[in-house]
Amino acid sequence: MKFVLPCVRLFFNVALLGCSAGMLTASSARADEPVLSSLTPPGVQRGVVTEIQFNGARLADAREVLIYHTSAGAAVEPTTKIEVTDVVAEGDNIVKAKLTVPADFPPGLLGVRLATATGISDMRHLGITALPQFPEVEPNSDFDAPQAVAMNSTLYGVVTNEDVDYFAVDLAEGQTLTVELEGLRLGTEFFDPSVTILDDKRFEVASSDDAPLLQQDCVCSMQAPRAGRYIVEVRESSFGGNERCQYRVHIGDFPRPLVVIPAGGRPGELLAATLVDASGQTWTEQIQLPDTTGDFEFTASRGGGVAPSPNRIRVIDFPNALETEPDSDHATLVAVDSPVAFNGVLQEPDDVDWFKLNGKKDQTLEFTVFARRSLRSPTDSWLEIYNAAGGLLASNDDSGGPDSLLSFKFPEDGVYLVAIRDQLREGSSRHAYRIEVAPPQASLSLSIDELVRYQSQTVEVPQGASMAVVLRVQRANFAGDLNLNLDEAPAGLQLSTSTIAANQSFIPLLITAAPDAPVDAALAPLRVATVVDAQPALHGALNQRTQLVSGQNRVDMWGHNADRLAIAVTEPMPFSIELVQPQVPIVRNGSANFHVKVKRNEGYNEPIALRVLYNSGGCAASGSVRVEPDQSEALVPVTANANAEIGSFPMTILARAKRTNSDAWVATNFINFEVADSFFEYQFVTTVVEPGASNSIAVGLQIKSPPEGEVDFELLGLPAGVSSTAPIVKLEGEMTQLTFPISVAADARVGKFQTLVIKATIRRPAGEIVQTQGTGEIQIVAPVPTATPAVAAAPAAPPPPPTEKPLSRLEQLRQAKQLLQTQ
Repeated sequence: MKFVLPCVRLFFNVALLGCSAGMLTASSARADEPVLSSLTPPGVQRGVVTEIQFNGARLADAREVLIYHTSAGAAVEPTTKIEVTDVVAEGDNIVKAKLTVPADFPPGLLGVRLATATGISDMRHLGITALPQFPEVEPNSDFDAPQAVAMNSTLYGVVTNEDVDYFAVDLAEGQTLTVELEGLRLGTEFFDPSVTILDDKRFEVASSDDAPLLQQDCVCSMQAPRAGRYIVEVRESSFGGNERCQYRVHIGDFPRPLVVIPAGGRPGELLAATLVDASGQTWTEQIQLPDTTGDFEFTASRGGGVAPSPNRIRVIDFPNALETEPDSDHATLVAVDSPVAFNGVLQEPDDVDWFKLNGKKDQTLEFTVFARRSLRSPTDSWLEIYNAAGGLLASNDDSGGPDSLLSFKFPEDGVYLVAIRDQLREGSSRHAYRIEVAPPQASLSLSIDELVRYQSQTVEVPQGASMAVVLRVQRANFAGDLNLNLDEAPAGLQLSTSTIAANQSFIPLLITAAPDAPVDAALAPLRVATVVDAQPALHGALNQRTQLVSGQNRVDMWGHNADRLAIAVTEPMPFSIELVQPQVPIVRNGSANFHVKVKRNEGYNEPIALRVLYNSGGCAASGSVRVEPDQSEALVPVTANANAEIGSFPMTILARAKRTNSDAWVATNFINFEVADSFFEYQFVTTVVEPGASNSIAVGLQIKSPPEGEVDFELLGLPAGVSSTAPIVKLEGEMTQLTFPISVAADARVGKFQTLVIKATIRRPAGEIVQTQGTGEIQIVAPVPTATPAVAAAPAAPPPPPTEKPLSRLEQLRQAKQLLQTQ
């Protein structure tokens, strides 16, 4: 069944998970699915076969390892893939598998998950190195007895509380030593590592705590001042740590560029770039850019060595304009047209780089800075636009996240100046930036709403059943219908719809598995494209953020962006579930029930928790209903407020229940949930009555549309001590008023009560429609007391003579001063 949704607001039934104010990794919040806690070792060497131990919980039915070979926004995918063989579960907590990485596979970090017969685990990062890798060997916490290692090696280990690991290398005079460490980036723990290079007398030669290029991880480099032994110290920056603080440290004389200038180029271009290394060395290199746009992950190689991780280079069809020093004389700058990409480096503190741009009256351009966000430069950008006379027109700090983003409309034809500096006036050879200037660009992307907050959504579909997610589309600078494609998914899966209408900002997506679909899992590309006849189509893809490490207040410290959906066909659930199609609509100010039926397998008597996938605008369904163990059906209450969105919405109920030793999700079929306008309007007037008396409550009635059924109006909300002898009135003909006789007990409490509501029940052969609306007011007032003869009042006493107010100390001083002045 295919539904077309109006563009509406959604109100979600999100399960909130409690957490401490400390630092958390993503797995700490997962309770039911397979859990992947860590990998041992946390990385592999390319060109060899490595056995990896996957550590976690509920892994006894593990079947395969899922590897994200790229991240969202990548310009290209690796031409070769990692081969996984011999996946064997050794109990509930350990899975082993052999990974073969092609010899030409680029170094870096990849997301991995485990797929079991009943679900998909959370994500961890797997490191790929070009160097031989070895474990740390304890004891290595004594400076005088470090672990000796060969140059150009990768070591992996764990930093426990107050632990310090020492590694020793022998260097020739002038030989370069570079150290890069992966700690936080492995995604197993909030780990703030520190690396120090010491000489044999324990004097510090180089150190690194938080390298901007590597988030909170480390990179440092030095040239040996003399031949001898040098010690690499690895620890947690504040001497903390625990068994989850894994690291990989690369030690050698490999290249480690911190900056690539320019930081971008055109598709297919042979980019002439300058690379600034951690060692302080610079060199030029011709970099072949891919033919597709996006973020190109460039891995530097030089002198037989390979960088441990890539540098990002923007690939977009804009010409480059490079800064030229000195640029403080604006008359020497050459004006360029847009689109264009300005590239440069803030070489020293207080450095300001200037560019000149041609602008046209009423033309709008977007100025997008790439520094910390994509290039991982230390530049904290501050962007300014001036007219030719030097008058400031616009500025921005960090509207683009950590970088500047500015949309500017030129007031007139002419030449304009663009200035960029560091917010804190810092500068160095590493403070690179790129400013892309162009008219607003059309863009398109997809995201999937989380069912559990802070947990990226995977989709597990039991055999013969369904699962549902809310798929949201982000359009920029265009509108139109979209085609949806889920490629490379497991066999036997079917989508409820393959289109997204122009007026839709989301769709509830139902995915169904055939009863005979094989149990399988995949990372499936989820893509979308515009529906066009002649012009080129606009393409977009899933961009799903997985938060691997969280800081205080759940701040996203490190994670992974994927363009593929982790999806699986799993073993069947021990029950089937159905959502019954309502035969009448819910109305504004109305209430209804979703009717859920369950068919249990023989002997299955677990409770089944129910919740809606989403609430249409202005509607709210209960999230606390269960199908109890001895029951086969349940009603989920739903209400619509006075401004509920009118229309038809595809609705499904999600069920959460134990399958074997853990819970799993499953979705009902879609129903057509119809929200209609209310049938009646009421005009309440205040009713006043005394205790012990009788009266009538009169309510004006407006019939907005024919109810097409028998209608009862019931008066609700009478205060204590007030009753109606006829609380229900039937609709007859063209009624314009409802009258409810009431009587008030003699001891009824006096007061004002704004509690009256009218519940209208429309009875049709197909079902009942309920509309409840208020509020009316009843006032119970005390009887007016009987008048008594007036008594003459005694003459009032004369007022006391006025007393002189004593002077304050300040007034006394002022008075004394005045006396002195008159003498």
